[in-house]
Amino acid sequence: MDLTKKERVLNTFDYKDIDRPVIYDVIHNIKLIEEVYGKSVNSRNAEDAICTTVAKTLDMVRHFAIPDRLDSYMEKDEDGFVYRKEWWTAEILARPFKTVTEAKELVKKDIFRIREAIENRKFCRQAMYNMQLFEDRCDSPEELNAEFERIQNKLDGTVMVAPEQPEGSCYFQTRYNLDTFIYLLHDYPELTRELLSALQDYRLFIIDCLPGPELTPIAFTGTMASGPGGLMFSPEFIYKELFPAVKKILDKFKEKCYKVIYDFEGDSREVLDRIVKDGADAYTPIEEISGSNIEEIKKKFPELVLGFTIDSINLLANGSKDEVIKKTLEVIKNSKDYGGIMIGSSGAIHYNVPVENALAMYDTVREVRF
Repeated sequence: MDLTKKERVLNTFDYKDIDRPVIYDVIHNIKLIEEVYGKSVNSRNAEDAICTTVAKTLDMVRHFAIPDRLDSYMEKDEDGFVYRKEWWTAEILARPFKTVTEAKELVKKDIFRIREAIENRKFCRQAMYNMQLFEDRCDSPEELNAEFERIQNKLDGTVMVAPEQPEGSCYFQTRYNLDTFIYLLHDYPELTRELLSALQDYRLFIIDCLPGPELTPIAFTGTMASGPGGLMFSPEFIYKELFPAVKKILDKFKEKCYKVIYDFEGDSREVLDRIVKDGADAYTPIEEISGSNIEEIKKKFPELVLGFTIDSINLLANGSKDEVIKKTLEVIKNSKDYGGIMIGSSGAIHYNVPVENALAMYDTVREVRF
């Protein structure tokens, strides 16, 4: 039995027979791209290089940026945010406020611009991550859908996850920083929740505009509420404020018949039952550094599909090739024993991961036949 990539992905989500585990990942490593593509990457061939690499290595990919500018550069936007940008991410170096009172005025402007964008069916930069994601290059849902389909057609059947739509506090925390978000919530709760509501409506607006599972059957949502040391907020706040927001997005995806991945980085053990109860089809990542364990999760939630299962912080970045192969074989056995497991790095194949380790993981999976 040799399945197509899409068949392999859907059979994994539906717990049907598969020929081998799904390889699901994100590739943010130029050396790996050049190794698989066989040429140096430059601005002219960057799109072909990343698409070829994804097509040759992955069954499914979390949607990605194009490495068409490899130098690091500085940029200042209309609001006064200063960024240091690279092709796959961006870091906020300076924000245009020093006090919570000054941040409050920017919140008011953001609410107006986001609401205006929804009304005009346009994208809003103030409602996006500062990272370099697929969506950032487009000005409207129609343009995004056309670009998404164009890139999807270059991936030789690799399934590209629909543009991700986490709940609004993820964007709020990133744009304003976590401390300012907490102070705004305390000092100006009504205004803060007004911005969260606008961000929520913006995500629902985008989902309404997506073409549906005929183009890609898998969607992605989640929240940013935990780290390796545990939850960043009280369980009460997460259950009252964050999870209901994710549930609305998840339900909207379900209305359009997507299979939905729920992303909750860090230590999720205290709240994973709620993630499952809310209707997630899959959960990512499995971070051993945060105490996550495939077998423990599978025994408690046997129907939950798991992805991003190989440690990219320590093992893939610093382990030997043999150690990577050994761990990959363990996860392959988990896949055979429990079903519903996709294999890939716990976050991304980032620039610190040696090429031989990434290829060892992928090659080990591809050589397996159930």
